[in-house]
Amino acid sequence: MNKNKRWFRLDNAAKLYPAVATSRWSSIFRVSVELSEFIDPAILQQAADLVLPRFPALKVRMKTGLFWYYLEEIHAPLSVRPDQGHPCMPFSYAQDHGYLLRIFFYQKRISAEFFHSLTDGSGGLVFIKTLATQYLRLRGYDVKFDQGALHPSDSPDPKEMQDAFMHMPLPRVRRVRRESRAYHFPATPEIPHTLHTIAASIPCDQLLEKARALGVTLTEYLTGVILFTAYTEQEKSPGKGRLPIRVSVPVNMRNFYDTPTLRNFSSFINPFIDPRLGDYTFEEIVRDVHAFMRYHLNPKLLCATIATNVADEKYLLIRLAPLFIKNLVIGSVFRRTGDRAFTSTLTNLGPVKRPTGAEELIRRFEFQLGSPALPLCNCACLSTGNELRLVFSSNIRESTLPREMLRFLVEKGVEITVESNKEE
Repeated sequence: MNKNKRWFRLDNAAKLYPAVATSRWSSIFRVSVELSEFIDPAILQQAADLVLPRFPALKVRMKTGLFWYYLEEIHAPLSVRPDQGHPCMPFSYAQDHGYLLRIFFYQKRISAEFFHSLTDGSGGLVFIKTLATQYLRLRGYDVKFDQGALHPSDSPDPKEMQDAFMHMPLPRVRRVRRESRAYHFPATPEIPHTLHTIAASIPCDQLLEKARALGVTLTEYLTGVILFTAYTEQEKSPGKGRLPIRVSVPVNMRNFYDTPTLRNFSSFINPFIDPRLGDYTFEEIVRDVHAFMRYHLNPKLLCATIATNVADEKYLLIRLAPLFIKNLVIGSVFRRTGDRAFTSTLTNLGPVKRPTGAEELIRRFEFQLGSPALPLCNCACLSTGNELRLVFSSNIRESTLPREMLRFLVEKGVEITVESNKEE
């Protein structure tokens, strides 16, 4: 460890990702902002140089210790690059001075990709807002550093870099984490490093009207649509064997605990249906999702899940085990469970407000998950103004989930515009 450089421990959630990463897959996500004018790369580079020092926990490289990975400060600048090829490619520790963050530009869009050990979607959104605000100010626009955008000249709050999991009132009770194997759509895996993206723009008011008619939230409604789509597809398959259908829904713990941390601070809940119990209607599924999420979106239950992970980290034998042993154990557990327990993932960052003065300059924000570990299709969404941007990410050739899910919404009377990086 270089004593002349600042270093950070990985937060509790971050420890998983380097242990299970391979040359073909690692957990990466992308946050983007689309402006009303074309990007000037030189000004974007100036903005990145000004903004990055405000985020010390992002200006780091991954280092290997005897017992744990850790993050070491990087003094070199990060170069912005044209957005080419497939999104969310695995990071190479030997490139870009070891940065686990990338900044891209394409026409009117600025994108930032993050290795999940650095931060979660909420932290990534703060960074892209700050970067976009600084860029627009350099272009001469009077845009305020507000609505989540941080001022680059402010000193970073130490609490922004803390492992918030370690400051929670965790109970002694532990929750069993094991989930049974879930149904997966029939899929043909793509060649490595291929990520198909289908982005749907949906009027928020139309979707909220459908959700409110059933007395549920937008997230609950979309989760119900995913479950119903998978249920319908599984019922088409021959044979009587049926598997549970389960959607992993990340939960932003900042909604329950006031913390300015910009590192990982999320848990998850897993709404499901079990077709072995009988037939389901869409309305029944949505009611079940609503009841499940109302019960499990409880800080006591969420903390019990997190307490299990924190307790594992503090267990003496685990702490004393060399890093290569930890990697073998974590990798083995992840391969046996991990994405096998989920049909899909739905991440919703919610409504995103534009900084003051940028209402006409920022067209939309967008959030995209990287490639799943198994051949799957995952979903991520957020809304800017009255536009919900729903992005499907998959490493498979089939487009069954996005096609059938969007078809279902259109049949319900929702207007949808679709873009894709797929050739057909």
